[in-house]
Amino acid sequence: MLKQYLKFVMPSICSMVIFNLYTLVDGIFVAHYEGDTALASINVASPYVTTIFSIGVLFAIGSSTVMSIYRGANEERKMHEVFTMNTTTISCVALCIAILSFINSHHITKFLGANEDVFFYADTYIKVLSCFSFFYIVSYCFEVLLKADGFPQKSIMGICLGAGTNLILDPLFMGLLNMGIGGAALATGLSQLVTFCFFFYHFSFSHKSHFHFVKANYPWHEYSRILSLGLPDCISEISPGIMITVFNYRINQLLGTDGLVTFTVLMYIYNLVLMVMVGASQGTQPLVSYYYGRSDKNAVSTFHKYARVLVSCAGVLLFLIVEVFAPNITAAFIPVNTENYFNTIIALRQFSFVFLIMGHVVITSGYMVALEEPRKAFVLSISRGILFVLLSLFVCTTLFKKNGIWISCTVSDIFCLGIALYDLKTQQKI
Repeated sequence: MLKQYLKFVMPSICSMVIFNLYTLVDGIFVAHYEGDTALASINVASPYVTTIFSIGVLFAIGSSTVMSIYRGANEERKMHEVFTMNTTTISCVALCIAILSFINSHHITKFLGANEDVFFYADTYIKVLSCFSFFYIVSYCFEVLLKADGFPQKSIMGICLGAGTNLILDPLFMGLLNMGIGGAALATGLSQLVTFCFFFYHFSFSHKSHFHFVKANYPWHEYSRILSLGLPDCISEISPGIMITVFNYRINQLLGTDGLVTFTVLMYIYNLVLMVMVGASQGTQPLVSYYYGRSDKNAVSTFHKYARVLVSCAGVLLFLIVEVFAPNITAAFIPVNTENYFNTIIALRQFSFVFLIMGHVVITSGYMVALEEPRKAFVLSISRGILFVLLSLFVCTTLFKKNGIWISCTVSDIFCLGIALYDLKTQQKI
């Protein structure tokens, strides 16, 4: 069972990390070619990216859970109907979001709290990226479904193909062609287009897929189930964007643009670690759902234990890496031996304690979704992603001023861990 688990989870983690590397690579090139102010604008724009990703998660996690349960129960016709309905629906939703985002990019940038220094950069980045938001949303949905289809290795191939495209185009557009921050957004958007084409080919033309498009009356009633199951992971995905927006406002008040630059570096590392935990959760969910559909309680319990051990080890390892290599990480974004360079190192080391806790909260939320316990997962996700983190930010900055910013996420996740442990203790199905 361990071999089967690793077969699903490791590619899932790699896929999520590589997805996150798109913005990380953009940040490094933007910092190199455009400077600190442009780098801060990427952080301001990042909630838009997490929001469009979360739309893909909302549909993908719920539908993949339902389809995995049907597959485990050998109800293939229902599985195909859900797949067809979900693909059609999310394509229409994604197209609408792309059009509205392009038209309203100026208002989106203003809403995200861009100050005068970063407004032009952030608005340009969002406007260009909005042209490709359709491919962001649908390719992310396909990536999750590909893992549920039993091809986790193929999912990482598609992600690597996109990441490689981005890595080639970033220096080409920003360096050789001198396209500025718009070039960074264009490179990222085109890489998502490449990934979308790879995944679309698998589901539409490959004969290996277990999910097929069928002609049928769409089972619209399934959306009450799909959306309720997808909502907790959607909140987990969108929560960094909400957190960044609120933090940007508070940091702008206490620290100004230099603080935004520091927070940008922290968020790159935070999102990278979060993607490891989310990848572990999303890799575990299809297995738990499949064996839950087969009423194999022993397998469900075993896979959950594997997940908890994995995120524990990953959290400790990533915490130690950040503590030891904080100067090296900071130097990739901020000129060395400057005041903000040293301030960022201190902030990063204070902030990294959250890595020891966050994986257990994310895994528990995903586990509840896989067992069709969306209410518990929703409470946990919204507590971690919105309620506790905002309350902790307010309390910590009131008590400790600017230093409270960097410890507020750790304080928030401590309370969320209590909820997660209570949910596991009261879980009756396993």
